[in-house]
Amino acid sequence: MKKWIPCSVLLVCAIVFGSWLHSFFPPDIGVVILENDSGQDIVEATIRIREIELVFPKIPDGDFCAARYEIPGDSHYEVLVTLESGKTMSLESGYMTNGADTFDVMTVRKNQVVHRLSQPSGLFVPKETP
Repeated sequence: MKKWIPCSVLLVCAIVFGSWLHSFFPPDIGVVILENDSGQDIVEATIRIREIELVFPKIPDGDFCAARYEIPGDSHYEVLVTLESGKTMSLESGYMTNGADTFDVMTVRKNQVVHRLSQPSGLFVPKETP
């Protein structure tokens, strides 16, 4: 019975210390930029990441809009865009996970949405698509 008391105290101390230590580390953060290079204004745009829904305002042609979010775990982007002509385009792309911050650019072109990944150098490279 006496062994339970030190073990219980040690367990409670470990949990409290772990919670305290966790508060010093920022959450995993993602940034996504929606860039309009379509030749038309974007009138509606939504990017979903699991239960997170990022709704963007109207984005004029040649402009962009950015959003920051806390990464909810393993997931990907679901992009849905409506142009002023009524044309809709969608894309499912990317991968994110806890423990890794992400910075992605979604470029809306005339006929498709293109996902570009940012490298640590700050240069953008096109994502390979099958």
